[in-house]
Amino acid sequence: MAEPKCPECGVVGMDHIVSEESVQSSGVGDPFFNVAYCDECGHIYGVYAKTVNRPSTRMPPVPKHYFTRI
Repeated sequence: MAEPKCPECGVVGMDHIVSEESVQSSGVGDPFFNVAYCDECGHIYGVYAKTVNRPSTRMPPVPKHYFTRI
């Protein structure tokens, strides 16, 4: 199988495609997405949703007044 080649700088190989979590995050600190890019020139291959099975912290309970009728 052929190794991927960066369209910007021409570097070849899977080891040059890296991924980092976004700076933007939810209120409890979980990143919203990951960014895949070339570690040589910074060319962005794509942005994809971060999969979080469980939040990193416990969410606060919803106040009861949200459930009561007026």
